[in-house]
Amino acid sequence: MRGSIKRRYRGSWSLILDAGYVTDPTTGLQKRKQRWITFRGTKKQAEDKLAELVRAANRNELPEPTKATFGEWLDDWLEKAVKPRKAPGTHATYAHVAEQHIKPSLGAIRLQALTSLDIERYYAGLGLKPATAQLHHAVIHNALAAAQRANLVSRNVAALVTGKPRAREGHQDVLDHCWRHDEARTFLKATKEAGPQWAAFFALALDSGMRKGELCGLQWVDVDFEHRQIAIQRQLLKPGNPPTFGPVKNKTPRTIDVSVETAELLRRHKARQAEIKLANRTTYHDNGLVFAKDWADCTKQHDVLGDALQSNNLGQRVYRKLIAAAGVRAIKLHGLRHTSATLLLQAGVPAHVVQRRLGHKRIEMTLGIYGHVLPAMQQDAAAKLAALLHG
Repeated sequence: MRGSIKRRYRGSWSLILDAGYVTDPTTGLQKRKQRWITFRGTKKQAEDKLAELVRAANRNELPEPTKATFGEWLDDWLEKAVKPRKAPGTHATYAHVAEQHIKPSLGAIRLQALTSLDIERYYAGLGLKPATAQLHHAVIHNALAAAQRANLVSRNVAALVTGKPRAREGHQDVLDHCWRHDEARTFLKATKEAGPQWAAFFALALDSGMRKGELCGLQWVDVDFEHRQIAIQRQLLKPGNPPTFGPVKNKTPRTIDVSVETAELLRRHKARQAEIKLANRTTYHDNGLVFAKDWADCTKQHDVLGDALQSNNLGQRVYRKLIAAAGVRAIKLHGLRHTSATLLLQAGVPAHVVQRRLGHKRIEMTLGIYGHVLPAMQQDAAAKLAALLHG
């Protein structure tokens, strides 16, 4: 690769990168391959820039020219890289963030012209919670990292952003959204006044630590009443008729035991649901779901009995009302999972058992999230060992 400079006008230069003659694969003819780059500055600055570009070209680090915008690259990346490799729910989340937020603000900027300042201004105007803003940063950063690997940009400018969005540490989040055993018990008493479905739903949530999508995707074929076991093998991705299901997170199904009380609440709910099906057998959408739309959930014209629950607004419609009725501290719906894990560890259940119930891929994840329980467990272990050693 050779380089030369041609003066365009005062303070403006053409930097010419010459790769010599190459064969055109279509015509078979020899064709000179050159790349012209406009540079503004002094002649010395232009010479330095040219030397930098020649070195980058010789190391195959010079990006290929493209007129694509960042929005066009986002669409291409989501379709060709994210959709085939990530879970459907992850792709849907990334696509929603890109379409509703990133593209309206940054999508029209040329991919190779995007700067860290553009991204910083975008973050400053978000006004979102830290965890949500961190998701936006993940989408932008990963998309630009893919562009860098594709040799479309020389560097990932998202990595240069100062004040990147960061979610609060998981430890503090768990502490803020975790009930004591007395709060959980009071809440469960209140759910029994809301009817068989919600009594069973929230009892199972606290008993099992299942994720929201797993609860909404649970089917009766997954419930073994004889052995009081639940097979968790799918999650709800999108409600509708029919609903869309996907594999559980980490794509590892699991089977867990539940308490006698939870199993009994599920029995009562199933009996009540059977009555509703029988009374509305010509209109009921039977998808085999354990938790489906009841009369109280059919608030819109298109809602039909038996349809899947809309997991994204469970907290608004039901959960908050039950918290208020119970008079307990408000925690987010995912906090039921935190509460389940914390109470299990406090009760002395081994961490690897808790890990399997939650469906964590590695035990380090379980211990990292629920490390606040470990100091008390250490004290309890020391006391038990002292009793054995010293009487």
